[in-house]
Amino acid sequence: MRQGSALVERSDKLDLGETMTFFRRQRTTIAAVTALCVVAAGLYSVLAPKEYLAKATVMLTNDEQQALRAGGSVETQKVLSSELVDTQVEIITSRSMAEQVAGSLGLDRGLNEFELRGVIDEMQSDVSAERTGKSYALAIGYSASEPEAAAQIANEFARQFTNWELNSDKVRNVEARNVVRQRLGELRGQAQADTQALQQYRISNNLLSTSGASLTEQEISNYNQEVARARAEAAEDEARLATALAQLRSGSSGDDVGEALGSSVVSQLRVQEAQAASEVANLSSKYGPNHPLLIQAQSRLTEVRGQIQNEIGRVISNLRAKREVSAQRLASLNGSLSGARAQLSQNNAAMVGLSDLERAAEASQGIYETYLNRYKELLAAEGSEKPNARILTMAEVPMLPEKPNIPLNMALALVIGLGLGVIAAFVREAMFHGVSTPEEVEDATGEHFLASIPLLQSVEPRIRHAITAVQDAPNSAFAESFRALDTAIGQITHDGHQVIAITSSLPDEGKTVISCCLSYVLAQSGKRVMLIDCDLRRAGISRLLDMRRYENGLVEYLEGKATIDMAEMVGDRSFCVLPLRPSEEHPEHLLTGEPFKRLLAELRATFDHIILDLPPVLPIASAPIIASRADATVMAVHWRKTSRHALRTALKRLPADQVNLVGMALNQVDMRRRAYFDHSDPSFYYKQYREYYA
Repeated sequence: MRQGSALVERSDKLDLGETMTFFRRQRTTIAAVTALCVVAAGLYSVLAPKEYLAKATVMLTNDEQQALRAGGSVETQKVLSSELVDTQVEIITSRSMAEQVAGSLGLDRGLNEFELRGVIDEMQSDVSAERTGKSYALAIGYSASEPEAAAQIANEFARQFTNWELNSDKVRNVEARNVVRQRLGELRGQAQADTQALQQYRISNNLLSTSGASLTEQEISNYNQEVARARAEAAEDEARLATALAQLRSGSSGDDVGEALGSSVVSQLRVQEAQAASEVANLSSKYGPNHPLLIQAQSRLTEVRGQIQNEIGRVISNLRAKREVSAQRLASLNGSLSGARAQLSQNNAAMVGLSDLERAAEASQGIYETYLNRYKELLAAEGSEKPNARILTMAEVPMLPEKPNIPLNMALALVIGLGLGVIAAFVREAMFHGVSTPEEVEDATGEHFLASIPLLQSVEPRIRHAITAVQDAPNSAFAESFRALDTAIGQITHDGHQVIAITSSLPDEGKTVISCCLSYVLAQSGKRVMLIDCDLRRAGISRLLDMRRYENGLVEYLEGKATIDMAEMVGDRSFCVLPLRPSEEHPEHLLTGEPFKRLLAELRATFDHIILDLPPVLPIASAPIIASRADATVMAVHWRKTSRHALRTALKRLPADQVNLVGMALNQVDMRRRAYFDHSDPSFYYKQYREYYA
């Protein structure tokens, strides 16, 4: 620092107050950028194409159904699971579903293949499906530029989806019936062919059967039964004949022959024999042997007994004939049995092929019957298919568009605008080269900070002119700032500041107003003050106080064309001004030379303070030379306008060994915004003490 003052050591501690003041300081930028983003979002929301979203809700059911596959097996619907629900979502958003909906609504009419593909692609991209929480309810949404179209297509998607499984089952059943019917015809022909081949084989090999065995086997069985029966009958007949012959050989008259005993003729003859014997016995007792009645009776008895013997002979003859018949029948049956057994041997050899044909015929018949039963089941199941979903709520015509989502867009625009506004504020802050606080002034220049001169409108909005404010409101904050400036200059110079030069680095930084107001405030304090307009180019004091019409001015006094009568100039006044008259010439040599020095020496004897309103340092080369004539030089700095670089450049043109630069005065400080900056500046607390000036 030029005066050897040390820079204030900064703390690394995070200061939230500084952060808040940054946002308050840049709130206009942040608000402007945010408003721009919000307006852009609003325009986009108004002008962008509208998309309406309609949603229908369907619920998956868990009704178990059975369907016959092409192979004849039974397919059972799976139990609902998350994977199955996800599959249903994919079905809803599939291209096949979009094609069905387009066909159902007639959207594919009159379109070529390319146009139809575009319609299907658009429908597939605009439809959406999502699971509602962990339930089995699906929300089917469709976006369209027209709300009625969105609701219509969303409802059609819901209807098509609820019938999707039903139609799929019908298609599968129809396909299964067609396959089974076709296969059934083939199997019927195969079964018939195998059965016919079996019968032909049986016929050709004499393997006919009516009870599960071949005819030869049945015939042999019958022959065996007949042979056994014939053999028993032959043995019986032989035994009876032998018994009867044995009885006759033993001297029997045949009365005890078993067959004779059972003969009805013999029994009748025995009765007649008994009657004839009884009559002979009766007549014998009455008559003699030669009695004709007795002889007649005896003749009749003899005749009856002869008939009995004849009948017994016939019985014996019948037994012999029966024995012969039985023997012949047995021989015949034995012969037939031998032939049947020979045929059975041939049939047994042919049974090997018969077994294969029977198995083939049974297998063909079994498969045919299985397919026949399945076909009957398919016919019975026709029309009993159930949908796997049902509609819970139909989509209603949306009132507000989904896209653009105005509330969301505005919220995003607000967030993005705030973010961009903060970024813009940081960029603006980083690119800002002006000074706002006493600390920044001292850091940028290394010089003392003297005082802050408030912007008149920020402290006295009813007063429009600075001179008027100092005159009419001597106790205002505006007037008090010049007293603070005088006090700061006096403290630094130890009250050795009779000649004070007010300058700036660039034009329009308010040095003229500071010079004039400081002079007037010093005059109000009872001191004699001379204000000299040293800015030959602009003559700011002369124009501000409207004194350019005066006959003589500073240049005329320096050129010797006029003399200063101190007694007449001062009189009873405490505030005097040396103006500049209008001139096209700029005799700066008068101010940088001996005439100006002599003038200052003359004025020092009369006035307590001499205020010099100097031209700006950077554009006017004579400014540093004139400043070297003053006891103290003050540089006016326009608040948040004067560049730090300009200040540093101007300071380089004010050599410390020639110019006594006592410090910087911040000018036109907006006290309404001053609280957005440095806490160390007394002006930061203006809101707390402004009532003090009331």
